[in-house]
Amino acid sequence: ATSQAEQIAASEKLKIEAAKLTASPSSSVNLHVRNLGGDAARVVHIYVLKPGSLTPICSVIISPVVINPGVVETLTVGLPAASCTGGTIDSGFDYVVKIVTQKGTEFAVTVTAS
Repeated sequence: ATSQAEQIAASEKLKIEAAKLTASPSSSVNLHVRNLGGDAARVVHIYVLKPGSLTPICSVIISPVVINPGVVETLTVGLPAASCTGGTIDSGFDYVVKIVTQKGTEFAVTVTAS
């Protein structure tokens, strides 16, 4: 028997197919996200972290972006200085961009800032 949490997580399957992270001072993230699951997913939070770190550099709550099954959505989000209290995003360095759905499922990709 699987738990309800495992069943919920199994229904949300997103794949970040492409990612671009723009360095400070006008930081932004651009993601192309495909829904491989059978249910619509709602992305509500974006984090930027240094690889291996648990403390986010940037944390942005966004209006829910609904990604329907089989669809690719583009998420373009500015990262204002107020949301980036953990440091700056520097060109040429790797960062982890993590998206979180309304159900709490997390998906991440590593990208080099430009």
